[in-house]
Amino acid sequence: MNVCLNLSKKQIRAEFLSLRNAQDLKKLQSYSMEIAYRVRELSIYKRAKAIMLYLSCGSEVSTDFLVNFAFYDKKEVSVASITDIKSSKMQAVRIFSLSDANQLVCGVRQPKANKNDLVSKESIDLVLVPGIVFSECGYRVGYGKGFYDRWLQDIDCAKIIGLAYDFQVIKEVPNSKYDWPVGCIVTEKRIIKVKN
Repeated sequence: MNVCLNLSKKQIRAEFLSLRNAQDLKKLQSYSMEIAYRVRELSIYKRAKAIMLYLSCGSEVSTDFLVNFAFYDKKEVSVASITDIKSSKMQAVRIFSLSDANQLVCGVRQPKANKNDLVSKESIDLVLVPGIVFSECGYRVGYGKGFYDRWLQDIDCAKIIGLAYDFQVIKEVPNSKYDWPVGCIVTEKRIIKVKN
């Protein structure tokens, strides 16, 4: 599917969120497992000692498989944790099992932030991010709050992987100087290496 650049981010977001939510959940779980296997085969994943993921909700690509793979592969796992909704701030918090993420903030699972479990950006080797739509050149349309674009600003794009179902990847999306691209997109069908 292709979307014209004359559509706004808001229109694209609404269209693709509706499309994603209309999918069969069992099929999406199967795609998520395939995506997890593809990520696990990437050399950047194999080299990474510390990874940060989002904890999926609703029809997003499920990251539970990847979290469990990462624990099994002896990685240090941190997850996105919202600290300030008004100013769209988040941080990376280390978890030791999925059960650590036992609270909901804006509908997103996250752990209670203990200062001993905060992880610095500099120590993270790989970041896995969600999106509603990705362009083939690595830009993403998220939920419109700017949490990830703000947090990713200091991170090398090569360390950032977008997770998406294949129908969520289109040729182009509108972007601005505040949008931060990913270096790679992994879907159930392909791995798209982005040239930033």
